[in-house]
Amino acid sequence: MESFSPTSGMKAEQPHIAILGAGPAGLVLAIALARRGLRSTVFERDLHPDVAPRFNPDRSYTIDISGHGLKALRYIDACSEFDERMIRFKGLKIPGRGTEEWTLPGWTGSRGDILRALIAVLEERHDSWVDTEFESGVDTADVQAGTLTVSPKSGPARTRQFDLIIGADGAGSTIRAALQEQVPGFSVEAKSFPNYCTMIELDRVGNRLDRNYLHGLSTRPFCVAGAIKGDAGPESSRWFCAVGTKDHITFSSAQEARRFLQERCPRVVEFTSDEQVDAFAKRTCYHIGRSLNCSQFHGGKAVLIGDAAAPYPPIGQGVNGAMESAMTLDRCIGEAGTQPGQLAEAARRYNAAWKPEADAVSWISERSLFENRCHTVRALATSMLGLSIFEQAKSADIPYSEVRRKAERLWPLWAR
Repeated sequence: MESFSPTSGMKAEQPHIAILGAGPAGLVLAIALARRGLRSTVFERDLHPDVAPRFNPDRSYTIDISGHGLKALRYIDACSEFDERMIRFKGLKIPGRGTEEWTLPGWTGSRGDILRALIAVLEERHDSWVDTEFESGVDTADVQAGTLTVSPKSGPARTRQFDLIIGADGAGSTIRAALQEQVPGFSVEAKSFPNYCTMIELDRVGNRLDRNYLHGLSTRPFCVAGAIKGDAGPESSRWFCAVGTKDHITFSSAQEARRFLQERCPRVVEFTSDEQVDAFAKRTCYHIGRSLNCSQFHGGKAVLIGDAAAPYPPIGQGVNGAMESAMTLDRCIGEAGTQPGQLAEAARRYNAAWKPEADAVSWISERSLFENRCHTVRALATSMLGLSIFEQAKSADIPYSEVRRKAERLWPLWAR
């Protein structure tokens, strides 16, 4: 763990840094920069996390923070806030394989819980170093000039100048689109896979599932249930289950949805009321099997982190990898120097350090699709040979790129 004090990082000429997106990656970076003594302005189009809903019932899959994400939170000294707001995570309970325990601590919760914990760190310790502008949209970006046109909640849009622009604005990134349009040689390869997800709330769990674990309730469809803290005190929980399918599913009635669940994943029905099955029947089935591969993560005066740099199908590493990417960029800024003229070198170092890791996570995710028999057999075979890529991908001590190299060396069929 590196430690910085605001005064120790001060330079005669301080850069003006913009961060687009107050998600996990953007907030971790803002906190890390503040600890280094660098000011930043964070723009977020949505509400402040403290007034926004804690979860979206249509997309409220439980997120586990462990391994790479835990490393990033230790880096910014945020663990106590996560202890307070989230549930302790111990591992996975997987059908047919028993329990996988994680020796490192971690947490589970909603995306809203994660944002509230990070905002608490920022506002309680680093508020003087970070300006946050919620309900502010960025209309256009000139990555060569370092300018953003920002539309606040009230008042006219205006153009603002920055020494470095960080795109932490998710899979639909405005900054990535600007890089693709304005930087010669910057390219984006898009892929689409048959991966879909529909959420259902499990309102009849009681004490029958341990809230410290994520629970696999079915493999075809791939159903994973997890708890978030409820509103009735520290021991109350709400349970959500992600029903993952290779096809887009719709239901004409609650009866049809119930038949699907009873036939395909009966344990979900065991924990679910008629009311929640009815809600499930009406819920949107989201396509989550998209990935983008950028030729590079920087250009001009802009850098991409998190999902803005490399969105991929979910394997439990989206938020974890996003936070580690922010930590990596901060370290590269520290190595290259914090004056405005040194930020371009920091961006190059970050690209060299993080792109192989992001590419490796995408590689792993593409070989872990729902209901794909080939991927399942391949994963079981390499696990029998002594390598669980999913377990190792959750380790804070093993780079994603090394997990990929080990898998390819152990069984070359992984490369296909």
